[in-house]
Amino acid sequence: MERSADSPGCGSRGPATGGRRAIPGCRLLASCLLAIASSSSQAMPPPAPETAPAPALQLSGDDFPVLIAHQPVRDQNGVLQPVACEQIRGKRIDELDPLWKQAVERIHVDCDDLEQDIAGFDMVATVATGFLRPGLVQFAGIPVIEVRLMDSELWGDHQYILDRPYAEIGAALERFVESHCRTTQDNRQALVRNTCELTRTAEGMYLEAGPLGGIWIHPLADDPQRTVYAEAWAD
Repeated sequence: MERSADSPGCGSRGPATGGRRAIPGCRLLASCLLAIASSSSQAMPPPAPETAPAPALQLSGDDFPVLIAHQPVRDQNGVLQPVACEQIRGKRIDELDPLWKQAVERIHVDCDDLEQDIAGFDMVATVATGFLRPGLVQFAGIPVIEVRLMDSELWGDHQYILDRPYAEIGAALERFVESHCRTTQDNRQALVRNTCELTRTAEGMYLEAGPLGGIWIHPLADDPQRTVYAEAWAD
């Protein structure tokens, strides 16, 4: 493209005005760019600091959260009424133990009133499920996606649902549970007090705690890509 003869380019000197020379084109352009850059740098806020991810809650067994709240009911004479499903509800997230507040996303509770002809006496049976936020809870270093608590006056079955297939993590879980068992044998409240050796079966493996229950590890029945760690008892 040809430049007009009377249009001064970069480095040319424009016509004198009033005895003084005009500012050369390059110098004028550089001055404008410098002013714009300076203004932009002052207007832009500093970058926000990166937020570190919350550390995962590390579980080792016998450390299940409490997911259910019981609201007792009394009659007009102040006598405490038997427990019924209408008195049972899932806890709100802000009611959970501080260690679990950040980890639990939501809670679902099912409750059945069992009459005397079914259970031998009136009682309730509950199933409470805590759905966990991804990556915030681990058992033996393995991601936990759900907590399931099944309870009544005659049995209890507390489970961690691990997000790995049994075939992949079975051996690691066996070592972890046996090691943890040995470190707690002196604890009179520990679930397992006798041997710490797990027994393998076609369904999985278990560690007997006595005539009432123990620890069971097996594939999740409806999803073999996940594994159940359970602490259970029955009267």
